[in-house]
Amino acid sequence: MIQRMSKIQIVGSRRIMEEVIELLHSLSILHIESVPEDIKEDLASRVVPLQREELALKERTEKMLQKVSDLILLLYPVREKAPDWLSNGVYRPPVSIYPLPEWKIEKFSVTDIVSEKFLSDFDALEDRLRGLHKKRSEIAEGLSLIARYERILKGLAPLISKLSDLKAIEFTGVIVDKDKAGVIPLLESEIKRITDGMYQIFRKELEGESIGVIIAYQRDYDLKVRSLLSEEGISEIKLPAEYSGLPLFEALKIMIRKKGEMTLEIKEIEKELDKISEEWYWKIEGFMGVLKDLVDEFRTLGYCKVTKYTFFITGWAPQRDLPLLRDSIKDKFGERVLLRELEIRKEELERIPVSIRNPGIVKPFEIFMSILPPPRYDSIDPTPFLAIFFPVFFGLILGDSAHGLILLVFTLILRRRFAENDVIKDLTKVFFLCAVYSIIFGFLFGEFFGRFGERFGMHPILLDRGRTIKGFLIISIAIGVGHIMLGFILSLLNSIKWKRKKEAVGKLSSILMLFAILLAIASVAGYLPRGFLFFGIILSIAVIPVILIFEGLIGIIEVIKSLSNIVSYTRIMALGTAAVMMSLVANRVGKMSGNIIIGIIIAGIIHALNIVIGVFSPTIQALRLHYVEFFSKFYKEGNRRYIPFRKTRGEVRLWRRV
Repeated sequence: MIQRMSKIQIVGSRRIMEEVIELLHSLSILHIESVPEDIKEDLASRVVPLQREELALKERTEKMLQKVSDLILLLYPVREKAPDWLSNGVYRPPVSIYPLPEWKIEKFSVTDIVSEKFLSDFDALEDRLRGLHKKRSEIAEGLSLIARYERILKGLAPLISKLSDLKAIEFTGVIVDKDKAGVIPLLESEIKRITDGMYQIFRKELEGESIGVIIAYQRDYDLKVRSLLSEEGISEIKLPAEYSGLPLFEALKIMIRKKGEMTLEIKEIEKELDKISEEWYWKIEGFMGVLKDLVDEFRTLGYCKVTKYTFFITGWAPQRDLPLLRDSIKDKFGERVLLRELEIRKEELERIPVSIRNPGIVKPFEIFMSILPPPRYDSIDPTPFLAIFFPVFFGLILGDSAHGLILLVFTLILRRRFAENDVIKDLTKVFFLCAVYSIIFGFLFGEFFGRFGERFGMHPILLDRGRTIKGFLIISIAIGVGHIMLGFILSLLNSIKWKRKKEAVGKLSSILMLFAILLAIASVAGYLPRGFLFFGIILSIAVIPVILIFEGLIGIIEVIKSLSNIVSYTRIMALGTAAVMMSLVANRVGKMSGNIIIGIIIAGIIHALNIVIGVFSPTIQALRLHYVEFFSKFYKEGNRRYIPFRKTRGEVRLWRRV
């Protein structure tokens, strides 16, 4: 739900401005903004100017932040979650997956930041890390080169070994693509010509799409043979410079030996990087947080306006946190600082930062809202409605108790396996509910691996999705009508809440027109008496002028569009029917196999495929029905999130003004 926000102005003596900023930073409540223009008009205010010492500290802090941000990328993360910081700025690292050495509890301060030794230590560490990474990269490049040649030479090794003892014989290796194998006979005829028939040629198919060819000939013809290969553009096997002049077989032996040495060398470098990361990762991570906090405090000075004796800070805070903010300021500064709650003007509604807070059972569904822009402050948070309807739609589509049980077990396994991953944890909570609804609807539809449950006395209670498709279609359309109507009603209630009378009348008229059209359609289809057709037409004609007056032509278009939105809900029926039919096919194909074991395997494969499709397809379609059909009736996109002035790490002190 969208939290009620208060517009706050903090006014105090300019002498204690930095202390107030420090307190606000620690409280992590106020979303700070520029002082409104009307303050500038009434007072001779200006942005807080940085003194020379502060400016130097700010520049040095930003420089060091960039340095440590680059430096931490050269280290290996010691564990996923960052350690906690105590409010007094003392860093206490947690137990790590590595055997940590005895840690020294540290407290970073401004003195550390301005210390040349502190910076030189980081410079030395960076040089050491970059040297190790460079060395590892060079060795890895060498290994890659060896692997490329090793593959070729190993393929040709049997041929090379036959010729390696012939002292007066020279041999040359070439690589030819398999799709160009026709060039080999032509090459052989040319070799025969220039060597007067004194040659021997061997070929061997290598891994991949290539053929290795070894040409043996007397050394007197070496120059002519190599000239021929060069003129014809044939890829001769040329060893790297360090192996040039060596026989191919000898080069292969040296490469294999070097490969082992280089692999060990890389392992040693990895061990050293692990050791350095173990010692430095959290120190740098912590120091980086301190620097970020200090930069934030300097940046906040840019949002403050001052007169000769007074400063002004303006921002937003959730109403539920306002008492804590007010009491904290009063306890520390007494009457020297004044906190005022300002009136929110109508034109400011779009600029109010949005803070969303949902109960525990709803919160996991926020993961689906994260891909959308936040709602406007004067709109509605759709997350609770997504939490209600998404699992229901999912269950209606999957609708098989056996599939639901398998999904339930799978979510529990994932949740246990990835207990530290917040994203997966939220997803497993969502799909746990989806699995429960699938089991419930499977019981109501009488489905357990399709109709396999009939063997155990399981029968449809609500409807048989495989036989009463029309009934399932009616239920799907009825759900669409209710869902779309709810969207219009939410929009109406929101308009009333924000006292938008014209908009409220327009929304009410749209609801009445949509209701009238649906009555007429139901009457024509024979689901309602014919008298409702006349009533629906009269009501539609009556509200059309009202819609045109209060919402314009777009209001009429929106009502007509809503009919197509309702029809979209038939995809619940279509996908649900497809799921049950696939289960029936699995059972029948398994039964037709004539062998119980083979039948179980075949049916199991098809059911497994159905479950996979039955997870992804309902998810995508249920989200689509919300994003496109439902949200379009009441959801207004915003562009501002509530981002309080919050500490990243421990206590940070601004450079004190004299």
